[in-house]
Amino acid sequence: MLEITPPDEPAPEIQVDEPVNLRPDLSEYGIVEVERGICEDTFENRSLLRKANMGWDAVYSTNGVPTGLIQGRSRDMATAGRLLSLAEKKPVLVKPDDVNSDYLTGFDLLIEPSAERIVPAWVMGATKMWRKEQNDPIVSEKRKPTYLPHRCNTIKDDGIRCMLWSSGRPKDDGLCRVHLRHISKKPGEDIERARKKIMQAAPYAVDMLEDLMQNAVSEPVKLKASTEILDRAGIRGGVELDASVSVHDARPAAQIISERLARLKENAIDVAVELTNDGVNDAQAIQEATVVEEKPE
Repeated sequence: MLEITPPDEPAPEIQVDEPVNLRPDLSEYGIVEVERGICEDTFENRSLLRKANMGWDAVYSTNGVPTGLIQGRSRDMATAGRLLSLAEKKPVLVKPDDVNSDYLTGFDLLIEPSAERIVPAWVMGATKMWRKEQNDPIVSEKRKPTYLPHRCNTIKDDGIRCMLWSSGRPKDDGLCRVHLRHISKKPGEDIERARKKIMQAAPYAVDMLEDLMQNAVSEPVKLKASTEILDRAGIRGGVELDASVSVHDARPAAQIISERLARLKENAIDVAVELTNDGVNDAQAIQEATVVEEKPE
């Protein structure tokens, strides 16, 4: 029977969304690049990226499998990416040349042809509901009027305003849902947020332990970092148990027994003396007694 071998499938390629011109040149920091801005995920490369004040992201292949590579991420790269994203939103900016401009709202947003493609669906839905209420106002006191969404008022570290939308409600204070989470807190939310921050900081803590293990000047610090890494990996050293009992007032058993026998001997002599005295007293009492003769009736 003739077997038909399937054609070899092409090897999956790495998937990187950022353009090449936006990726940092890692060779400037002594890192061997696989591609521009991409290197192997090793401790040495991560150490060099940290020293350069850069972060990194894991790189996956087109089929979603980790490739063992990381992509360097600089602040300039993040800012450039935000500017590119903002350039696509120019049609809905009140001042297209101002990166911190407000978004179009109300009727101006509805008549913009590209708004349906650029603006989130919930923003367009709220704006259309607002327009409907202008002709048919809400009479019920239980239902509040629809508010117009607008651009978030938060200014990020790079000086560029947040590009997300705020619901426009007065209680949201002009913030989007992301920045609003940092202000509005529910019972127990602080603990949960702290737990999430700890989980997010865990990879960085491991990196710090690795860095101390390799680059620390003090040998005790290196030893402590090494043992912490081994302990977290489940490799623990032997535990020495001391089963000895320390007795401050230790005496031989023969001495203790002899002391107890001596006390018993003294008690026995005292009892014998008391019994002898009782017998003598009884005899004397009998000798001094008077005999009484009974007369016959």
